[in-house]
Amino acid sequence: MVLATGDVAPTPWRDRQAALGDLRRRVAIQSSVDAADGVRARRILFALGEPPADLLAALDALDRFERAIVECDDPSVIEARRLNCLAVLDRLAANGQPRASC
Repeated sequence: MVLATGDVAPTPWRDRQAALGDLRRRVAIQSSVDAADGVRARRILFALGEPPADLLAALDALDRFERAIVECDDPSVIEARRLNCLAVLDRLAANGQPRASC
């Protein structure tokens, strides 16, 4: 097991859900790409401590969405990328729900 350090330490469940919720809200209203916001979004994803496949899926969805904005793609393409990114973030949030104890 690799020890978590500094920026990538896993956060408690409520902090994790709050961070994902904040990131989801930003993506939902995002209409331009700012480098600082992109860095913050990626730091949030890395700090969640997700399995590598989930992290890569989230990063890929975020990259595709931001690239569509930067490249001035058709608005329908941008919206499709946004919805895909939101779906991936929703899956991350659902996968991180605490398990009910018996």
